[in-house]
Amino acid sequence: MSLELFIVSIVLTLATVGTALVYLRAITRRVLVMQCGHDTGAEFWLRSADVLAVAGSLILVLAFGGATPGGDWVQQMRLVLGLALFGIFVTVVLVASNVWRALPANATPAASSSATEKPAMTAGATMREAV
Repeated sequence: MSLELFIVSIVLTLATVGTALVYLRAITRRVLVMQCGHDTGAEFWLRSADVLAVAGSLILVLAFGGATPGGDWVQQMRLVLGLALFGIFVTVVLVASNVWRALPANATPAASSSATEKPAMTAGATMREAV
């Protein structure tokens, strides 16, 4: 693998993961503050998820994203993008499943959600049923 292709692969991975993390940060913080009860715990879990997403995606790209010398750049970028997205997917699944398990069975959706968003919900519906 050429140095240029290696650098572009790393940059593409970091850009892809960074975009997903920025997109999810605000809603993840709100959910974690609700679960943890304070911002310090939420910040810890956010940073842990960030490290997991970045490190996991980079490990996948470094381990499986090798290209043959003189190989096609488009195929290499496709492989790198797929590996980075898989790393993000695994991270989101891990975080979401842990948050889901921590939800109390009798939690109710936020009062700000309107009845038109989920017409089948009743006043006694749980948050798990709402999702």
